[in-house]
Amino acid sequence: MNALLTRIKLGFILCFTGLLLSTSVKADTPTTAISASAYQTLFSQDADKTQLIALSQKLNLGETVRGHFVQSRQLKVLKKPLISQGQFIFDQTQGLIWQQITPFESLLILKDKQLIQRDSQGRVQISKADASASAAAMGDILPNLVRAMLGGDISGLSENFELHFLITDKLNTERLSTNGQWQLGLTPKDPLMKKAVANMVLEGSDVLQSLVLLSAAPSVSTQDMTRIDFSALSQGKLSETELTQYAVAIEANKP
Repeated sequence: MNALLTRIKLGFILCFTGLLLSTSVKADTPTTAISASAYQTLFSQDADKTQLIALSQKLNLGETVRGHFVQSRQLKVLKKPLISQGQFIFDQTQGLIWQQITPFESLLILKDKQLIQRDSQGRVQISKADASASAAAMGDILPNLVRAMLGGDISGLSENFELHFLITDKLNTERLSTNGQWQLGLTPKDPLMKKAVANMVLEGSDVLQSLVLLSAAPSVSTQDMTRIDFSALSQGKLSETELTQYAVAIEANKP
């Protein structure tokens, strides 16, 4: 049973971050790697209420937000990172769509505590987070993290994460102006989640720019590290085409 719950929890983590080895390929050209040690200063500072309120206001993009992502995963055993890219949609009511376009197409939907996966062959797989109270709790954590990132709902994160905040480049503490950068560090309180992702970092300036996931503490020199860069963020109601994508979750649940 413990092994089953671990797989369910990791499945929801992988849904959000897209961290499936099968969905990435080695980069053809070298990329500039950022050492995990660069975040040691961030995780030595706690976040205060004033900073979190200001950040919530900045990240509030409304009920629906969409954009593009490029994911680079650096593994200890590989010299070059694994690269994938695509687009995502987050709607407060419908949930999260994580659609990879290259190196091949795949679709992940996080909706109503369920993970729906559709591979490049059109095969659909469903993982539910209602096997136990523990798994159901994990099903709540990651949607809350998405809402915090894209909807500005930072306040609820403290229930599941230890929060750290760092301002750089003369960024105004109270207004979080566009003159610099900010970093929000998250350390999971749940032991199983922390085992999979030791620390997370949200980075941005005027808007959210990236999500970094570390497999160990920043002081560990050699570790797996994933960076997801976001771009072309936009707001607006869901289109008919986008609603059709969410319909995959409805069809998958039909008997």
